[in-house]
Amino acid sequence: MNNRLATAALSALIAGSAYSAPFMAVGTSSEIFVTADVSISFNDNVTLGNDFVAPGGTQPFNPVRDDVVWRVAPGLSYEFGRNALISGKLAFVENIDVYQDNSDLDSSLSNVTFDARHDDGVAKTSVAASFRQLNQNTVDFRLPGLSRRDELRAKIDHEMELSAKSSLMFGVDWRDTDYDRATLTDRSVTSIPLRYYWEATSKVDLSFGGTYRRTDTDLSTSSSDDFLVNVGARGDFTPKIKGFVRVGFVDRSLDSGASRASFNMSSDLSYLYSEKTTFNFGVGNDFGSSGIGENQENFDVFLGFRSEIAPDFALRGRLSYREIDYFSRGADEYMEGTIGGEYTVNEYFQIHGMFNYKNNEGDLPTGDFDNSVFSISAKLRY
Repeated sequence: MNNRLATAALSALIAGSAYSAPFMAVGTSSEIFVTADVSISFNDNVTLGNDFVAPGGTQPFNPVRDDVVWRVAPGLSYEFGRNALISGKLAFVENIDVYQDNSDLDSSLSNVTFDARHDDGVAKTSVAASFRQLNQNTVDFRLPGLSRRDELRAKIDHEMELSAKSSLMFGVDWRDTDYDRATLTDRSVTSIPLRYYWEATSKVDLSFGGTYRRTDTDLSTSSSDDFLVNVGARGDFTPKIKGFVRVGFVDRSLDSGASRASFNMSSDLSYLYSEKTTFNFGVGNDFGSSGIGENQENFDVFLGFRSEIAPDFALRGRLSYREIDYFSRGADEYMEGTIGGEYTVNEYFQIHGMFNYKNNEGDLPTGDFDNSVFSISAKLRY
C-alpha cells in the first residue's frame, strides 16, 4: 500500500464519522462493533539503534533509521452479557504497517483478545486469553531490523468468600513468547498466585499471599523458579485515592544452580485531583527475562494523568523510569515520556495526537539510544 492509499483510507474514515454508524445487535444483551484505526507516525529511530561502530568495523551493528509509518487497523468486537452475571468481549484487529522508506519492515499482524467475567456477589471469576503478533524491538533486546514474535497468553483468576469479612483468590497465568529469529530466545512463563484477603474496613482489604512462577527458555541455564511472598492492601484508601499496593520479597533459583533474592513490590494507585483530572502512579520491583535469555531485576516507577479540559477534549500523559539490573553484567537506565490529546467528534469517532520520547543509557556501547515519535490517529467504533 502506498501513501495515496493510506491517505484515502484516512479520508474515508473521517468522512464516515459524519454519520451515525449502526451496530449489530445479537439477542438482547450482545452486540458486534466494527472498529478501525488509521494513523501516521513520524519516527526518528524505528529500530532503537545507535551509530556505534565496533573497533575494526565500518558500519554500526544496528544503525539509526528514521521513517514515516502508516498504520491501518480494521477490526471486529463482539461484546456480550450486558447487565448479566457473565459478561465479556472477543475482539480481532489486523495491524497493517507501511514504512515510507524502509519497506523491508512492512508487516500485517493479527491480534485476537478474549476476556470474560462472572460475578454473583459471592464469588468472582475472570478469564483472559490473547494471541498477538508483534514486530518491534524493545529496550532490553534490539537487533538490526525489527524483532518478529508471537505472544500467547491464557489467564484465569477466581476469588471466593470464606466468611463475611474474608476471601481467597487463586489462579493461573500462562504466557508464551515465540521469536522468528534463531538468535532470540523463546520463553514460557507460568505463574500461580494464591492470596488471602481480610476486610479491614468497609472500603479496604488487607492481603497476604504469594506466587510460584516458572520460566522456561531455550537456554537451559537461564530457566528459573521464582517464589514471591507479600502483604498488601486494596480498595478506596481515601475519598480520592484508590488502587492496590503489595510489598514483600522474591527469590529466583536458576536451573544452573545460581540464585538471587530481592525485595518485591507492585502497586497501581489513582488520585482524583478534581472532577475532571486523575493521576495514576505506581512503583514495582521484580525479576524478569529478556529476549536473548538474560535474567534481570527490574525496578520501575511511573506517574500519569488524564484531564478532561473540555466536554470533547482531554489531555493525557505518562512519565516512567525503569532500571534493568542484569544478572550477568551492569544495569541500564530507561526513561519514557508521553504527552497527547484526545478529541471526541461523537460517540463513534475520535482523533488522537501523541508525542513519545524514549531514552536508554546502558553499560554496553550498543545499548544507548534515543527515540522520538509523533503520531496522529483517527479511531472509529460503531
